[in-house]
Amino acid sequence: MTSSLLGPILLAVADQTPSPSPTPTEHTIYTVTPGISGFIAFFVLALVGWLLFRSLVKHVRRVDQEALRREQSATTPADEPGEDPAPGEPPRR
Repeated sequence: MTSSLLGPILLAVADQTPSPSPTPTEHTIYTVTPGISGFIAFFVLALVGWLLFRSLVKHVRRVDQEALRREQSATTPADEPGEDPAPGEPPRR
């Protein structure tokens, strides 16, 4: 029963002439661009990279200053716990 109903429909579909496919457009480097979304994505990546680099420089400077401070404190002689400073001499820190 189904084949008797589908027969005329299939014949009607087969008799139609196919429409021509649209002509393909040539894609070259001049016709394909990233557009505004590509610009925004690149700008955000550049901004994030710049912020990360600034943070890196700040942390490296802080580490260098801390190392210099530790080196200077290691080279200065420390007072003995029981030793009193000479009169008129300010206490060492």
